[in-house]
Amino acid sequence: MPILTILFIAFIIWLTVRIRHSRKKSDATWDNYYEREREADLAENRDITNLSYITIPLEKFPLNFLENTDNEDFPLIVDELEQLNHTRLLNLNGKSNTDLKLEYGPGNLKEMQEIADRFSRVEVLLTDLAKCFLEEKNPEGAATVLEYGSDIGSDISTNYTLLGECYRELGEPDKLKSLIKHVKSMDFLMKDSVLKELGEMQ
Repeated sequence: MPILTILFIAFIIWLTVRIRHSRKKSDATWDNYYEREREADLAENRDITNLSYITIPLEKFPLNFLENTDNEDFPLIVDELEQLNHTRLLNLNGKSNTDLKLEYGPGNLKEMQEIADRFSRVEVLLTDLAKCFLEEKNPEGAATVLEYGSDIGSDISTNYTLLGECYRELGEPDKLKSLIKHVKSMDFLMKDSVLKELGEMQ
């Protein structure tokens, strides 16, 4: 039998084995998903009244510095943050609907989705507010806002790259190192890209 034929048959056998293995793995993944969904749909609804909701410390941000800014977005950003501060806010980043039902119960899913959406909006607004400070040449004010974003676990990459730029501009290498260490401990989509940018700032 020619060597090419033998190699072709061997390849077909290998490919068949790989496909079967892949299908089994896929089936197991779907089985696990459906099992978790069944458990989630039967989970007990939790009392979400007194969870450790997040409060935005607007009084700690040096907003007075921006009172005379020409940036028309500034008052809109602050107004929206103030409104969101009167709602329930939680960092639910990375949690699927199944996770939310398992943890809080299916009856709370809609409310928890809304809480997650509001938190995501807060993350964006914080970076927008920090940019207002940077436009006015106030990296210290921007850092105050971005440090809060870091404290609540924002997964917006800009929060960390802007904060790194603030530390570099303020001449605070130790804080930059601490920020890099913090980002390394996190798990979010743009983590590697953020670490690369922060590393280049050292």
